[in-house]
Amino acid sequence: MDRSFLSDKQLIKSSRDFICIRTATYEDKEEAKSLKEIFVSRGGSLRNFGYRVLSPDGKKQLRRSERGPNFVYADSAAMAADLGDIASQYRGKKVSADSKPGFPQMKSVRLGVNVASCEGLPSVVVFGKTPKEVARAIGKLSEVIWDEDLAGKFVYASTSNPDDLEIVSGVTTKAGILVIKPDAYGIKGELIEAIDPSVSKGKLKRVLVDAADSYQRISKTHGIHVRNGRRTGTSWETAVPVPDRDRSRSSRK
Repeated sequence: MDRSFLSDKQLIKSSRDFICIRTATYEDKEEAKSLKEIFVSRGGSLRNFGYRVLSPDGKKQLRRSERGPNFVYADSAAMAADLGDIASQYRGKKVSADSKPGFPQMKSVRLGVNVASCEGLPSVVVFGKTPKEVARAIGKLSEVIWDEDLAGKFVYASTSNPDDLEIVSGVTTKAGILVIKPDAYGIKGELIEAIDPSVSKGKLKRVLVDAADSYQRISKTHGIHVRNGRRTGTSWETAVPVPDRDRSRSSRK
């Protein structure tokens, strides 16, 4: 999908009235079972991406299921207007002014780095030697990442297992909030910045904003990208087997 479609400011504003979920698709066996009832191809196998709008209870489909929102709407403005109409039909619960959403992390460091590469974004990994250290750092991070300057600028993951960081060059076993640049295929990453977990909220935000603003995404041309992946034998192993019809398109990122 053209990056400009979902990057429209008005659309981002409208989406804040919704709980937006990025599905794991082929990366989670249990989730794949549920998704197969929603995002199914004409051949009966699970699609690797899709778009659907559901009622607050998750039981009623409000808009038709399609491969993506660009198959439903003519442009970002049309999507933003429709989301506004839908939101007006449901009354949300009142929350305090300083209330923030939860921490939007991927299920593993490996997947976080891969998804960040696919999205052309930097990855942020919270690392601590214990689950408590990780939880404290996540709590601090959650206070700033939803601000206007940072929302949607990173793909997140966390771990207390140092082995998970072996795919990232330049890291140590010191606890921290790690900003990472994924490689072109999302198989490995390179440390950009290691932020001490004791950092103040204000400095944490400044460092992350600087990292997001200065990040240089890797330019990719689909055909060349796929050919280079095949030539070098670079592939991504999914948790759920990819149907043969999709393998040539999605096994190499």
